[in-house]
Amino acid sequence: MNAHRSSLRSFALSLPAIIAIAPFLGACFYIFRFSVSGESGAISGYSLQAYFDLAEPFFLRSVWVTVKLAALSTLVVLILAVPIALVIASVRTALVRRLLTVTILLPMILNLLIQSYGWIILLGPSGVLNTTLRETGLISRPILLLFNETGVLLGLIQTAIPLAVFPILSATRVISREYLEAASSLGAGNWRVFYDVILPLLKPGLVSAASIVFAYNASAFAVPLLLGGRRVQMLGVAIRDMISPLFNWSGAAAAGMVLIVITTGVLLLAATLINRSARTPKANEVPGPLQSSGGA
Repeated sequence: MNAHRSSLRSFALSLPAIIAIAPFLGACFYIFRFSVSGESGAISGYSLQAYFDLAEPFFLRSVWVTVKLAALSTLVVLILAVPIALVIASVRTALVRRLLTVTILLPMILNLLIQSYGWIILLGPSGVLNTTLRETGLISRPILLLFNETGVLLGLIQTAIPLAVFPILSATRVISREYLEAASSLGAGNWRVFYDVILPLLKPGLVSAASIVFAYNASAFAVPLLLGGRRVQMLGVAIRDMISPLFNWSGAAAAGMVLIVITTGVLLLAATLINRSARTPKANEVPGPLQSSGGA
């Protein structure tokens, strides 16, 4: 009887999440049904031809470019997010912490189109960077940083940093100052403390941040379209081209399912790593977290 009540209570608590995710699951089912349609412009019959058509070199290259840029941007974002999160966690003044938090959140507040056009103004052939370098005599011709993978990578990194900072910032709560003091008293230097104490404790936050950033950047559309143009065909841009001007709806649905499978696989892998990390014993009972007690 108690087990039955516990199951009902768990279902009641998870019901809002189920309701929230139901439209997404319905959309995924609709996309899947369109991907196995016998016609390219309407849902009629059943066929796997749309998936067979994806085996061409153009689409496989889009998959490779998407995975490569998403993975590279995730790596760079994590490298940048860790020190930022540690700085925010170590700040004792609530006002300074709030200012830092707002600054990190700015990329999520601004529209992606505005951010992309900002990169165009900055990195364009006649943009701020190239103009400054030419006037200082460092270059004679503009550096091509737009409409290639470099420009797209920069845009993906900039827009995804907030998605990594806050999961890592949440993970800093298990880092006690006693751990750092104990490591220092045993003769460990700053880098040794960072690699042997801080990074292992940040592992759940790092895995969560990596999965979120990878899924976000793998499905990006505005940034690769504006900063990469037609030269950087990530899956989002390739799917858009299948819809218009090709009007290949079933092919676009099949490509969308491939993208969903890739991102879902990464999220499941991240969840597995987090669960394994949670099962490993940790000495996190020591009070006095690295993050100051003041409210954010």
